[in-house]
Amino acid sequence: MVDSNSKMTKLGPALAVLLSALYSSGHSAAQAASPAATVNPVASASPAPQASRVDWDERYAHARRLFVSDHEAEAAPEFEQLSVTAPTLEDARRAGELAELCRAKLTIKADSSHLRGTGELTLLYSTAFVYGLGTSAWVAMMTQPKNLAGALLPFAVLTTAAVGGVSLADNYRPFRRGVPQSIASGAYLGFGEGIWLVGIQHSGATRRDDGSAWDGKRVASALWGGATLGAIGGGVVGALRQPTPGRTSFTVSTSLWGGVVTSFAAAALSSDDSRRTEQAFTAGMVGYNVGLVSGLIFAPGLAPSIARVRFVDLGGIGGGLIGAGAYTLAAGGGESRASLGAASLGTIAGLGFTWWATSGMPSDPPKPVRSLALLPSLVRTRDGWLATVSGEL
Repeated sequence: MVDSNSKMTKLGPALAVLLSALYSSGHSAAQAASPAATVNPVASASPAPQASRVDWDERYAHARRLFVSDHEAEAAPEFEQLSVTAPTLEDARRAGELAELCRAKLTIKADSSHLRGTGELTLLYSTAFVYGLGTSAWVAMMTQPKNLAGALLPFAVLTTAAVGGVSLADNYRPFRRGVPQSIASGAYLGFGEGIWLVGIQHSGATRRDDGSAWDGKRVASALWGGATLGAIGGGVVGALRQPTPGRTSFTVSTSLWGGVVTSFAAAALSSDDSRRTEQAFTAGMVGYNVGLVSGLIFAPGLAPSIARVRFVDLGGIGGGLIGAGAYTLAAGGGESRASLGAASLGTIAGLGFTWWATSGMPSDPPKPVRSLALLPSLVRTRDGWLATVSGEL
């Protein structure tokens, strides 16, 4: 008993020293670990969101500047990426909405590239006004009104209807690019066909002297019918082929110059005075239509701009005047046949020279063509069925 007590007395101080050492080491370890646990997360985690926020705001401001400056194609992918990496849901929603706006504006721009320009529509309005006046004159000539009110009524109604019809059609659905130019050019080309036809008939009747020359009603009908058919044909060609304004102008120029050059050349080469005018009009009509067909065939490949076509036209006019003037000065007056021949040669030289001189001008390529969509349908009526076809010009 005494031995056991003495042993416990000897072990007590040792146990006390051991417990004190363990407590001291644990307390110092806790103090060493607690600063790392409380300080390090703040030092490592809090600066990262702050840096991400600043970077995102800078990228957002850059994308917004692109959007405001009409660079939607560059801004759209930026906003889409910003919507994915946005620090908050509100930022993601904001960037996503702006990305959708960019895509919508790009779609509108792509669609508007297929629509008519202001110059085309102005030309069609002026053509509609002239066509309305011509139609009114034709109606007045056909009806022979008995008073001034009856004579003025067609001009007030038909001219307004022609211009208003263009406005209603374009406001309901804007014309495709090239269609207004084709309609207007077709009307003028058809009117030119009527002029050549009337010239042939009148010169033949004059040569025969049999009183078969057309009266005013037939002449007016030929001119008005040619313009009407030409406008319809031009609208069909414009809807199916969607030519550029430059290609349409090129076709008009080839038609006019083909008729003028061949008419002058035929008049210069004809030795029969009684038939010279008739032969000149006949050759002019043939050359006119050859030029028309040639323009339709070659215009898509050449694709000239309107500016280039106008320069070539000026070259043809200048060449014709120089040719006729130079011959007249050289011959001291000369005869009209030779002057017409010189004018024809000068016109060809002027057209060729200006076409070569303007070869470096930019072309007028067509926009990507959208096919003409036609939708056939059957509608039940009281008396049977009605077949319809709808499409978009």
